[in-house]
Amino acid sequence: MYQKILVAYDGSPDGREALAQAKSLVSASGGEVHLLAIIDLSENMLLVEGMAFLPDNRRYVMQSVLDAGVKRLQRIGCTATNDVRYGNPAEQIALAAREMNADLIVVGHRDQGTLARWLNGSVGESILHHPPCSVLVAVKSEQIKNNVTPIRKNTGVG
Repeated sequence: MYQKILVAYDGSPDGREALAQAKSLVSASGGEVHLLAIIDLSENMLLVEGMAFLPDNRRYVMQSVLDAGVKRLQRIGCTATNDVRYGNPAEQIALAAREMNADLIVVGHRDQGTLARWLNGSVGESILHHPPCSVLVAVKSEQIKNNVTPIRKNTGVG
């Protein structure tokens, strides 16, 4: 089935759900997983007296999150690697998927309102415009329950 899975992972609750679902898939298929964290330069730059720079600790924090994710996957016997990249998340995820010939990209779903989604954009949606392979948007079961409107029985009374 899926032998090479790329997981966009940042340690957030949405990222942990993506990791959990990828872990389930890989335990069934025996494939390999590559965890990828993206540091968006536009969100992480600091301006100090006209100079722009990135906080040094951001990469180290992301690397430790990725290392912990790899250990979780290795505990189930999975081959796992990781990488931290800089740039636009959707572009970097698609590029990494192409480079590794991924069969599947797994991303988490951040439940945002319409305005926030319009302002911030959606990485998952951006990837879906030109996907290099299949894409799984991992949604937590509580979100699924909260987003589903129950079907009401027609009682025949009108």
